[in-house]
Amino acid sequence: MASDDDIVMEIDENFLIETNKKILLREKERTGKEVVIEAVPQNLAQVFPKVSEYGTSGNTEQDLIQKATAIMAAIPWLQAFFDGNRRTSIVAAGTFLRDNGYELDISSEEENIELREMLIEIKKHQRDLEPTIM
Repeated sequence: MASDDDIVMEIDENFLIETNKKILLREKERTGKEVVIEAVPQNLAQVFPKVSEYGTSGNTEQDLIQKATAIMAAIPWLQAFFDGNRRTSIVAAGTFLRDNGYELDISSEEENIELREMLIEIKKHQRDLEPTIM
C-alpha cells in the first residue's frame, strides 16, 4: 500500500488564483461578459485543509480519486472565488490527476454538462447539507 507521500500535490492557492484568472479572462474575451476576477481569501484558505481530510486510506488510486473529488467539490462549495468556481475546480482536479499520472477524461459535451450540473447542485444545496459531508 502506498502512503500519502506518494501523492503529488503541486497545486496550491496561487495555482488556483492564476487558473481562475485565465479562465475568466478567456470567458470575457469569448463572450464580452463582465467577470469578477477576485478570490475570497477566507474561503480560498479553507480549500486545501478540506482536501487534506480526504484520501488517507493508503490505497494510492483510491486516495487520488478522493482528493480529486474533494478538490472539485471544495472550490464551489466554499465559493473560493467571486466567479468561475466550477470551471476552476474542474481544471484544478484535472491538473492534480495529471500530476499524478492520471487523466480526468471528460470526453463529451454531455459529460461536461452533467459534471457542471452536479457542481451546481452542490452549490444550490450547500446550506441544506451537513457541513461534515463536504
